[in-house]
Amino acid sequence: MFRPTKKAVSEEGVAFTPETPVTFVHDGEVESGTVFKQLTNSAIIEIDETEDNDDLMFQSEGKLVVSYDDLHIKKD
Repeated sequence: MFRPTKKAVSEEGVAFTPETPVTFVHDGEVESGTVFKQLTNSAIIEIDETEDNDDLMFQSEGKLVVSYDDLHIKKD
């Protein structure tokens, strides 16, 4: 019987827990959002909607998978 195993988050991803505000670059533009879910080597990010990212919001339905290497914790 198949039993799914819980994969551990990589060392790079430990700082990016759910609800952490982050920034990342997508198509040359800096975007911001919040970590929705941690994966092994990346995270699902809920993108913050702005006037400039209407296309991205429509195409991605508001969420993107981003590598931990490309994420930065958002500074106030």
